[in-house]
Amino acid sequence: MKISVALAILILVAAAGLGWQNNQRLVTLRKSHTDLIASAASLGISLNPEDPRAAVLITKREREDSGANAKAVATEFIAFTLDMEARQKEDGPGDEGTQKRRFEMLERVMALDSAGLKILIAEVRATKDLKDETRQELIRFAIMRLSNDHPQAALTLFTESADLLKGEGMSNHVISSSLAKWAKDDPLAALEWVRKNSAKFPDLITDDAKRGLIYGAALQDSKLAFKLIGELGIKDVNNTVSGIMQAAKTPEQRTASLNALRDHVANLPDEDSKEQLSKVALTNLGIKVVQEGFEAGSKWAIVNLTPTELEAFAGAVSHFSNSGDTGRWIEWIGEKLPAGKGDNKIGNIVRNWTSQDYQAAGKWLTTTPDGPTKNTAIRSYAETVSPYQPETAAQWAMTLPPGNDRVQTLKTIHNNWPKDDPADKEAAAVFAKEHGIKQ
Repeated sequence: MKISVALAILILVAAAGLGWQNNQRLVTLRKSHTDLIASAASLGISLNPEDPRAAVLITKREREDSGANAKAVATEFIAFTLDMEARQKEDGPGDEGTQKRRFEMLERVMALDSAGLKILIAEVRATKDLKDETRQELIRFAIMRLSNDHPQAALTLFTESADLLKGEGMSNHVISSSLAKWAKDDPLAALEWVRKNSAKFPDLITDDAKRGLIYGAALQDSKLAFKLIGELGIKDVNNTVSGIMQAAKTPEQRTASLNALRDHVANLPDEDSKEQLSKVALTNLGIKVVQEGFEAGSKWAIVNLTPTELEAFAGAVSHFSNSGDTGRWIEWIGEKLPAGKGDNKIGNIVRNWTSQDYQAAGKWLTTTPDGPTKNTAIRSYAETVSPYQPETAAQWAMTLPPGNDRVQTLKTIHNNWPKDDPADKEAAAVFAKEHGIKQ
């Protein structure tokens, strides 16, 4: 696979990590990572961060002036690219002087500000000597280079170069990411860009791109974010609302998102829609809250959530609590939710916890106070370990109060009892006889 120097530059930037703090951009490139590394090596470009030549790129960040300097860089870049493409045909990496030129050229391009990059792109577009592929690679690099710190400039460059980017797989991601970043600072300006360009680029300004705008807006104005769902014609409302709730990073932002959710749900046409959307939203809000830890998360939930909302919130706990706080969350759910309302959630938490760390779950069971919460946890624990440790499961089941829960748990243990080995089969039969289970 042969690549132009523009793409080689892109690889070097990814390798050096120059300002690319959003890992999702790197994910976009990973599918071709192996081939690109090999191609860069064929050009004599080292991707080793310890290479002294690469160190220059990481440490020198001064921005060169635009205007005449940018045009001079463009002239050098075009000549340099043509030279490198000629060398590619010869399959030669070049001597040490050539490799030094590569790094110097990369350093000069990286030093350009947004205005300088636009001039560079204009000069590259105007020349007839370069391939369209090379132009596309350079534009792609420039847009990605700008999208993190100058999203408006990145989107402007995109619209000016859209003819060369048709079919470019990274365009959707860059538009969505740029809109999200722009909307964090100026959601109305980002919205206006979408309004002006949606008809021009219907294949690129997709629901994913619009969601990027909505998620960015949510950090500044949650009510606006919910309003935009309808205004932008988003079809997958549940996922969009989930993203709004997860976009909130601080307790204050979560409270604002919660209040905006309540206003939005109040205007939905039927009760089923209200219940479904609230459940989805509160579960996703809960994911972030739970990740803060039990102390902060439980305090926020009690202060801000109604009893009905707490039930939906507990659904997030059942899937995302970490092992250090899991036992405390289980007890909290048992205490805060009405009798019976938290049983399924407690069962799910214990099931997941046991699958991940049965010893920690078992240790917690030995210390937690007796009561309905512990009984629900025992049932889930015993059923989860029964395929592997049926005797241990049976011991726990027998600590349950006499009654239907104990009977059903014993039957589940028997059904899960390993029976491939003759000794296991015989042990299962003895167990069934002891507890009056029909085989």
